[in-house]
Amino acid sequence: MRAAPLTILLLLAGCGVSETSDGTDSDMPARSWKYYTAHPAEIGPMQEICRRWAGSNAPASAQPAVVTTNCRAAAFAKSQLQLTR
Repeated sequence: MRAAPLTILLLLAGCGVSETSDGTDSDMPARSWKYYTAHPAEIGPMQEICRRWAGSNAPASAQPAVVTTNCRAAAFAKSQLQLTR
């Protein structure tokens, strides 16, 4: 009986806002690599979001699909831009 309140507090302590997201990551539009090639200034900010997600302890399943798509598109566009230089 004494452990019940402590257990409830520990469970509630795990609830809260994700350390990886400010709630706006999943609100971004999906972009293609062609978009990032045409707008290279957008690659840096997107890669910052990618690094924040990659460095988190959040499971991969918690990452919004739009973030995964945009990270891959930005990385591919960056490689394509480097090849054309």
